[in-house]
Amino acid sequence: MTIKIKTIRPKFGADGNYELGSIGFTYSPKNIISKGIAYFTHWHQMSDIKTSHTFIVTGENECVEAHIQTGVAKRDLRDYFNDKYCLTFFRKQRGLTNDIAQKIVRVANSQIGFKYDLSLILDLLVVHSCVGWSINRRTKGKLEELLTQAHESDHKWICSELAAYCLDQQTEYKDQGILAKPNAAIDPQELFEDDTIFEPWKNQ
Repeated sequence: MTIKIKTIRPKFGADGNYELGSIGFTYSPKNIISKGIAYFTHWHQMSDIKTSHTFIVTGENECVEAHIQTGVAKRDLRDYFNDKYCLTFFRKQRGLTNDIAQKIVRVANSQIGFKYDLSLILDLLVVHSCVGWSINRRTKGKLEELLTQAHESDHKWICSELAAYCLDQQTEYKDQGILAKPNAAIDPQELFEDDTIFEPWKNQ
């Protein structure tokens, strides 16, 4: 089924299209880094939606994200909403309650100030290259495991690793779906595609 993307005005809250503790994703076809990440992670793309960045919603117009320029920091979501070239998507976790959302936010906030893990990005580029992907499949994921295991629990983050970590710290989601993989091995696209953690995508 083809997913049609249409512009919907961002609305915060349980009756809106994003809420506390939900996970946001972005893609910008005009940004060379965004396009590059989407290219290297296209192996995991099952929908018509490309993603290259992810963050944790910590309030109305507010998120915590791991970004190459700032490390882990708060950001105003209007930076994304007001960018006409940036596509922003949200996915809500199954069974998300205010209590779980508050716990997710506390975990995200606790990581503010930690550095961005550029070396992990470089290792993932190796895994997601054509040669790396072929080797990883033949070794049943051993290449990915080898290159990412050193990045577990080092308190340096890439965006999807941080989002996965915040979810994986919750009893309700721990090791479910894509979270069965090490957090450091999870990229934005495969996190977005997971229907075990998240409610089904609505074709609006």
